Amino acid sequence: MKKVGRGQKLCKHCNTINGVRAFNCKSCGHEFIMKKPRKNIPVVNKSSQNVRGLVLDYKDLSKGDVIKVLKGSGPYYTDENGEKTYLGNKGKYKVDSVMDDGIMIVNDYGSHEFLYMGPVVPSTMLDSLTRAPHKVVLLKKADVAVDG
Repeated sequence: MKKVGRGQKLCKHCNTINGVRAFNCKSCGHEFIMKKPRKNIPVVNKSSQNVRGLVLDYKDLSKGDVIKVLKGSGPYYTDENGEKTYLGNKGKYKVDSVMDDGIMIVNDYGSHEFLYMGPVVPSTMLDSLTRAPHKVVLLKKADVAVDG
């Protein structure tokens, strides 16, 4: 039996150590019984595991669209216990431009930032870093001016 430390819990199905706040096992996907339900999580269609409004092709976005970047997505650091710490942006942004491997966004303060949307790629410099795409939800399409 594995020794479980502070801030960890053991999956009874596959004997993998997980973080105490994990809702599902990182190895087998087993759902843990939690005392409190998740808060502020987008509605999920359980049959297809798609988040409502999830952008499947980021190249369909256009300048002025308002998006929300979901936490738990984007580049991440993996520690010696296999726990992932996500390093990417999260929150609401306005699309500035769409590029080949990502999206240029503008935050509320007018600063430009880049969201990587390409394939999952391990870092060439550190084994513990992984470049992964962000998960994006479309909140509002940009208003399109019609000449008439």
